[in-house]
Amino acid sequence: MVLAVGAYGVHAWRYWNRHVSTDDAFVEAHVSPVSARVRGTVLELLVRDNQEVPAGAPLARLDPRDLEVKVHQARAALATAAGRLHMATEGVPMTDESTRSQVTRAEATVAGAALGIDSARRTLEERRSRLVARRASVQAAQADVAARQADFERARLDHRRMRELLDRGLIARQEFDHAEAAFRTNEAAVEATRQRVGVAHAEVAQAEAEVAAQEVALTQTRRLLEAAEAALAEARSRRREVTIRGAEAVSVEAQMAEARANLREAELNLEYATITAPVAGRVTRRTVEVGQTVQPGQPLLAIVDAASVWVIANYKETQLTHVRAGQRAWVSVDTHPDLVFRARVDSIQSGTGSRFSLLPPENASGNFVKVVQRVPVKLVLEPGQNGHALLVPGMSVVPIIELR
Repeated sequence: MVLAVGAYGVHAWRYWNRHVSTDDAFVEAHVSPVSARVRGTVLELLVRDNQEVPAGAPLARLDPRDLEVKVHQARAALATAAGRLHMATEGVPMTDESTRSQVTRAEATVAGAALGIDSARRTLEERRSRLVARRASVQAAQADVAARQADFERARLDHRRMRELLDRGLIARQEFDHAEAAFRTNEAAVEATRQRVGVAHAEVAQAEAEVAAQEVALTQTRRLLEAAEAALAEARSRRREVTIRGAEAVSVEAQMAEARANLREAELNLEYATITAPVAGRVTRRTVEVGQTVQPGQPLLAIVDAASVWVIANYKETQLTHVRAGQRAWVSVDTHPDLVFRARVDSIQSGTGSRFSLLPPENASGNFVKVVQRVPVKLVLEPGQNGHALLVPGMSVVPIIELR
């Protein structure tokens, strides 16, 4: 018995010198919480507690009527934005063409008014020259009148002397007749020159009236040029409407993009009325019922991925001296003591469990008691083993790591 006990003790010492174990270990798995993404009333539940569901399977349906109304509103807003965009895009070339034609017409009007001013100026200069000529004619006619008047006075004096001489019988009748003829001729010449002076004065008055009328016409032409230049400036300023129309088109295009995004959001919300499974697994922790009004983010149930489980073993820090990633391990389950799973060390957490707890211990206090800390070690099960489906998160297990 002593030898048997000693042999067993040596064997146990050698075994545990190469292996480390702990009973502070549990099964873990991916638990995916399922929550509502939109507000609504639950119309139908499609799963039961602990039911196996594939990824993407419908779990529950919400009342979609409010969301369908939002989709119709978003589509109407998109159609309205599309109409405004069409009008804006069509209005840009129309505005460009109309304002361009207005500028062209205004430039032609300005050019015509400028030519009219030049023509009016030339006509005015011509009529002023004609007026000067008419005034010169008046002066010449007046000088001719004066000369004719002098000749007439001389002929009148000669005619008076000749009559006196004829009455006294000192000259012949023929000489008197010549003097009388010369008197009559000079009298007619004076009258003719006076008429020519009147005609010249009338021509001067007509020329002055023509000059005044042409000055008025020149002033009117200048006013027309000013109005044409103002119209040209206005037409050129309206060319800026093209840029404004383009900016409006860009703004309406942005509004259309926003309406399209709102429609997509409404359609997504309508799709969210059907709540689906994010991963394949087993339904657990179901808290939703038919008729319940749920809010966005409200947890409804959870999906446990039982096909992918691992073990978190909390080893004492004194046991981890020779533990390395990749070492072999064996895991026995308290629920099924006849099952032993092969595993391997995946990783060691960079920190103790107490360091990442909700209330980490404050070791800087005066009353310090040294306590051996525990460090979580992740163990993954080897593939191809039977009994994976029997493991669920939270089960207690006893892992053994082979150090060498």
